[in-house]
Amino acid sequence: MTSAALLLAAEESENAMTLPFADFWFGVIALAVFLLLLALTYAFRNTAIRYRQNPQVYGGADGRARHDSDHGATHGAHH
Repeated sequence: MTSAALLLAAEESENAMTLPFADFWFGVIALAVFLLLLALTYAFRNTAIRYRQNPQVYGGADGRARHDSDHGATHGAHH
């Protein structure tokens, strides 16, 4: 019975799917993708600060956010 299982496993390994390239290149490709994502993230650094300093985009006259709905009608009272 053991030899039959070994023969069956050997036949299945011949029909197994082969990789399109060496396994080393999967790591290289993954590293390249992560470096591209890092570059994309780095390209958008400090964009929140730019929007905050631009009152037309962010909303306030002094560049600060309006939190009327968060803090109620009184602006001077904080919790």
